[in-house]
Parts: sequence; C-alpha cells; structure tokens
Amino acid sequence: MEEKKRSVDLISPLKLLTGFSKGRIVYWIAVAVVVHVTLIGLLSMGYIRDRWIAPEAAAERKQAALAAQEVLKKQTAAKLVKPSVATGQVTQAGAATTAVAAVTGASTGTTAQILNERKDTAIVKRITEKAQPGEIPAQPSDLGISIGDTEVH
Repeated sequence: MEEKKRSVDLISPLKLLTGFSKGRIVYWIAVAVVVHVTLIGLLSMGYIRDRWIAPEAAAERKQAALAAQEVLKKQTAAKLVKPSVATGQVTQAGAATTAVAAVTGASTGTTAQILNERKDTAIVKRITEKAQPGEIPAQPSDLGISIGDTEVH
C-alpha cells in the first residue's frame, strides 16, 4: 500500500507542475507579457494621441498636410506649364494637359513621341527582345520537359 501511495505522489499534478510553477518559466512569461504590452503601447502612441488625448491637433495636422499637398501639386503644375513661343502666353489646353501630366506622372506628347523617347530603356529592351528558338515551348501547356528527359540512362 505504501508503495502505491509513493508512486501516486510521483505522478501527482502538483508534483508534475513544480518545474513550471517554481522555476524560471513564470519569470520569462511575465517578461514576455511586459515586452509585448510595452511594444504595442509604443506603436499605438500616434493612435492614442490622435483619438483620445488631442483629436483637435490631429485635425489640424491633417488640414496642414492636405494644404501642403495642394501647394506641391500647384508648384509641379506651374513648372510644367511653358509659355507659348509666339505669344508669350500659356494656352488653357496646354496648362490643363501639363497639370494632368504633373499629377499623374505621365509625360506630355503623342503616343508615338512617348514610345520613341522610351524605346532605349532597360525595361522596354527586356520586354521586346526576341527569345531563342529553344526557349519557346511547343504548346502553351508544354512545360519544356518530357517523360523521356526524366529517364535514367
């Protein structure tokens, strides 16, 4: 009977958990929780400040950013608008075209002019270069390898 009681004590839940409850694992779990809470709190400071502490200041910063963006768009459009050679004035259509180009990042001119300007870029060369005959698969579903290529000789 005494032997049976001793074997039960060896596998009792309290005995099995002593390595976890009295060891360093509780300390490291607490450290991990503190580190996670700190990181999440620090990364959320902008949200906390804008939503709970000073929402008025967030609205002011947003308005200032939008105003700065509008000024930048106007400056970019003004740099692209060029006066007419003959009259010295800017035409309305030319100003609109260059303003749209400034905002979208597209260059002005006809499609043929744009293609001619960009024909020597690395991307266009890579796209338009012709493949070697061995590089083209025979059919669209062909993977370029056959069963015969996998046989051991």
